[in-house]
Amino acid sequence: MKLVDARKQKQLSQEKISRIINVSLKHYQNIEYGITIPTVTIALHICEVLEIDPREVDEWKDRRQPF
Repeated sequence: MKLVDARKQKQLSQEKISRIINVSLKHYQNIEYGITIPTVTIALHICEVLEIDPREVDEWKDRRQPF
């Protein structure tokens, strides 16, 4: 699941989520776009707000190819 889809499903703006989890709007945008990987604490807080499983977030999945 993409963060943007989960956020839109909850009808929340990026700004609203960034305020709830106490990070800058730019930092949250970087997380949502997959530019930045959040700390575990922030990731869990985002998932709590969006009511999603952190293991299902596409932006945080390991993209390395298996050997």
